[in-house]
Amino acid sequence: MAHLVGHNASMRGDLSLVDASRFNALPDPGDNAPRYLQIRSAIQRRIVDGVYLPGSAIPSEHELAAEFNTTRLTVRSAIDGLVREGMIRRVQGKGAYVAKGSVAGDSRVSGFRSTAGAASEEVSVRQLSKSMRPAGPLYAELFDVSEDERLYSIRRLNSVDGAPVSLEQTLIPVCLFPGIEDVDVSVFSLYETYEMCGRPVALAQEKLDVVALSARDAGLLQVEPGSLALSLECVSFDAEGRAIEHAYALTPAKHGGYTYQY
Repeated sequence: MAHLVGHNASMRGDLSLVDASRFNALPDPGDNAPRYLQIRSAIQRRIVDGVYLPGSAIPSEHELAAEFNTTRLTVRSAIDGLVREGMIRRVQGKGAYVAKGSVAGDSRVSGFRSTAGAASEEVSVRQLSKSMRPAGPLYAELFDVSEDERLYSIRRLNSVDGAPVSLEQTLIPVCLFPGIEDVDVSVFSLYETYEMCGRPVALAQEKLDVVALSARDAGLLQVEPGSLALSLECVSFDAEGRAIEHAYALTPAKHGGYTYQY
């Protein structure tokens, strides 16, 4: 099994983040500006001032229209501008959420959704299961916790343009991220959540191998049982060198690939 340091941009289900700090200096449009620009500026200011926190949903179009005494169409135009700038993220059927900012120019560990999205592909993450389990001796040593410490276990299926491309099983110490089990991974990735909790990923160590898929995993990935797949075991660390996540991903050979730099 090869030991690699880096991150597989084609397999992990995590998003890169946008730089919200650059919006601080944007000018006030003034009272004579179109109504949608005034509303856009007001929402923007609330985000910068912390009224709408990163990761939280902003009020609905209906609520904002009532507050600003205008139409939902005008509010939608205001939000559209913030979506284009990366300050707001829309999620179909759920609403609009404040995106989490990162340091401009940051060379960060990123993953599946950021890479596929950059290629103008439609990406999605489906949560298959989630549960709590004790760390046990193996993961207690890895995460530097007691053996009975709770780990949040989440299993996800990553897809591109509607076709499944990888399966991922992730373990996270709950003591490091209280409330992690309530995160909606269809809205915010785990890496985004870690950063919003003040513990961003600084380094990922990976082990790469080739395995034959079980009938169950092959069915989820829509390939024949026994098909070869690229397996990736990844341990993510924070800036202090503490392990904060263990993930194991499977990608069928036809979708698999790995790029790293010396």
